[in-house]
Amino acid sequence: MNAVILRFALYRALVRQGLRVPLPDELTTSSPLGPSNPIKNLIRNAFRRNKRDTSPRLVVSALKNGYRFLSLLSRAADPASAEHASVLAFLRENESRILEVRAKKAAEAAARISTAPIPGRTPLIKKISAEGEPPVYAPAGPPRPLSSFPSGVRKPPTLGAVGGVPFLRLKKPQPRFLERVIRQTAQRREKKIIQLLDFQTEGLDDVALEDQWEWLVGRMLADKAKEEGKTPPPVPREPTYRQTLHGVTVQMSKEINEQRLDLLAKSHAMWQIVLNEQALALQEEKERLAREGKDPSEAKLRDWRRPIWDRPKRKLKAKKQREAAVPEQPEGAGVSKETSSPEKLSPGTTRSVEGEKSPSAVLKETAGGSDTP
Repeated sequence: MNAVILRFALYRALVRQGLRVPLPDELTTSSPLGPSNPIKNLIRNAFRRNKRDTSPRLVVSALKNGYRFLSLLSRAADPASAEHASVLAFLRENESRILEVRAKKAAEAAARISTAPIPGRTPLIKKISAEGEPPVYAPAGPPRPLSSFPSGVRKPPTLGAVGGVPFLRLKKPQPRFLERVIRQTAQRREKKIIQLLDFQTEGLDDVALEDQWEWLVGRMLADKAKEEGKTPPPVPREPTYRQTLHGVTVQMSKEINEQRLDLLAKSHAMWQIVLNEQALALQEEKERLAREGKDPSEAKLRDWRRPIWDRPKRKLKAKKQREAAVPEQPEGAGVSKETSSPEKLSPGTTRSVEGEKSPSAVLKETAGGSDTP
């Protein structure tokens, strides 16, 4: 308690003495920071910054510094003193520092990617249903002309979804801001669904115990009043905990279902964009073949991005093709290296396989083992 009184007394003394220091208009009324006394602002900010300090060491050190600055401000009340000049120099330096920090923050904010709608840009889809009706979306405009594509080739987008949130994959790599929006939307939806499941499982047990406790307390009060010969207190007509939780779960289920229907309607509109882009790309391919003197009926839609479910089939097909391209090994492929490796044989001799006799050995045995004919 004494420390609080000392702090408050020191604060009042510093503010009172700081207002007595004469300051030029460029630091008060004409300051870029606003028309206020900078000494008073510095004192207030310092006390706010250290108001949570409870350690005796920190409190004593702060009080010593405060009284030291109190004596400095007392001497700075004289415009001809050196303390007054040092206070003015510090205030000017602090003002320039604050302006520099503000300019740096403003530059960072300007360079930061904003999620606000860009003027002149139209959204991909727009809501055409009235308020209170089931959501219906439609493409906001026709497909872009071919001249707007730098490559001169139209690449239709693909429709994807993450956590039930649909989106159009227009290019690779995917923009970071689109990835962040999809991730945050899916996380919020998942969090709400998990919370609803918790209410419907563990929450019901908790509110049942609360209702039972309320009933026991009310019965105890009624029995006590009856024993004392008094009128039992009236039972308040309030919804029970179970009824309140049921209302919360119904409202959350309604919001989740409305969000699901809204995302489903958006996915239908995005799929219509994909179909429009594919039809226009096929038409442009036919026109290209006609200009080259080829049959336009041979035009096919280029598969720029394979769907995810088609990738394992393609990998399996490529694996089978690689296996079919490898020639089959002969029956003796399992023989050891000593028998299967090629050996240099002298003219007129043949190599025998292990376990079998060569023709020259058979002739020697029939001739009685002699080498001469």
